[in-house]
Amino acid sequence: MSVWREVQETLYQRWAANWLDGSDPKTPYVFENDPFDPPNAPWVRFSVRRMPGGPGTLGRTGTRKMDRVGRVFIQLFEPPGAGVGRSSDLAEDAAKIFEGCRLLSDHDIRFAEVEPGSAGDIENGRWWGVVVEGRFDYEDII
Repeated sequence: MSVWREVQETLYQRWAANWLDGSDPKTPYVFENDPFDPPNAPWVRFSVRRMPGGPGTLGRTGTRKMDRVGRVFIQLFEPPGAGVGRSSDLAEDAAKIFEGCRLLSDHDIRFAEVEPGSAGDIENGRWWGVVVEGRFDYEDII
């Protein structure tokens, strides 16, 4: 399995294990490219993206550490006209899952700030939503 896939799977698992209200998810959610028929109720799309990084150390093949960078995007959707209170609360809950988090997998995934953006309309008023965005660093040995 590729390093990037391991990182993605680790982040997906953390999301699924923590987006709970008791034993049920706080809202339905979908991972980026999975089939999904959105309900007429709040729901979330969770995405992970790679970003440019750089070398951490120089050396021979098999010992060279690369500093990699990624971002999580947590898009919260709800039907318009419900106000912003619930969206704001859900966005804060989503950010807390990753903010200040260090996942000590083989790749040492580290988050600093994870911040909700401004609420606004999506798809010409079909949805109202907030995007929570967080940058993370991780390591890869090549």
